[in-house]
Amino acid sequence: MTSGRAWFTPGIPGIYVVLLCDVLRELGHDPAPLLRRLDTGREQLLDPEFRLPMERANLAAEIGLALVGDAGLGFRYARAMRITLHGPVGLLALSSPTIDDGLEAARRYLGLRAPFLVVEREPLERQRQALSFRTDFGPGPVRSFVIEAMVIGFVYMLEQLLEASPDGAEVHFQGPPPAHAEALRRALPVPVRYDQPRDALILSAALLTARPRLADPQAEALAREQCELEFRRWRANQEGPLPERVRAALRDGDSAPPDLADMAERLAVSPRTLKRHLQQAGLTYRQLQDEARYRRARKLLGDGTLRISEVAYALGYNDVANFSRAFKRWSGRTPKAYRGGEGQSG
Repeated sequence: MTSGRAWFTPGIPGIYVVLLCDVLRELGHDPAPLLRRLDTGREQLLDPEFRLPMERANLAAEIGLALVGDAGLGFRYARAMRITLHGPVGLLALSSPTIDDGLEAARRYLGLRAPFLVVEREPLERQRQALSFRTDFGPGPVRSFVIEAMVIGFVYMLEQLLEASPDGAEVHFQGPPPAHAEALRRALPVPVRYDQPRDALILSAALLTARPRLADPQAEALAREQCELEFRRWRANQEGPLPERVRAALRDGDSAPPDLADMAERLAVSPRTLKRHLQQAGLTYRQLQDEARYRRARKLLGDGTLRISEVAYALGYNDVANFSRAFKRWSGRTPKAYRGGEGQSG
């Protein structure tokens, strides 16, 4: 049996790749070439202690998308997902006293199953809530697949918790409708809207207070205990000084750096603890964010197909002028001058 330490190697549980293979097979594609490219087999992927490294998980998604094309792999993958595949995290959601509690449990322990994803809660008007989804994957087909699969996966999770249609929910996506948008809308039991300000699941107050059909205090307590044990083991196996772990997390991300509270949650420490460790190292979180943004900015500016406004947006800036000022502070050059080759230093 694989050691506990190996289990917590960054990556995703192999069962999720098995599910991808099954979806591809249902769509008429042979998954054997995908497994050969990953240099793994179904038996290894089914081992509950096995984790597939993120770069190989990314490759699996790329291969699947190339096979399926415009058929909409994300929502088809989400539709095939069952909450029980998430282990204790799924059991905790199933047995929670309210939908709100179940969603919060899923959000809290999501990093144990999907370390590439961050889900944030945001209050909206009319007593609604938004579950907003962000991922470390940069712009492109893999990111679109991940966001679609995760957002719609939560819709089907709600349906499984209630054993009924989750009335009071809406799906929002930032981008324009994809080629498979109509097929997605027909398949999903809730409204889907595109060109929205966030990738999110919108939830009514009535839906949040609804009771899952399998709510069970005893099962919930046991599942929470299992999740907390897994969470503590994961935390205990994180190595290196906290500032270097922050740098590593920022370095691995391909999207705008998360704020301090999100980073603290990702590293399983409090924001106060994170600030203290950084201060002891003579650093601030803002400095590390700027390091990550500058490194990412140089990479994106080197891509001649991206406009400077698109680079700014990818780094979390809504205003190009603010990005230009920040980049000049980091490098001594404007983004335009840097791209033009005037002093490509750093």
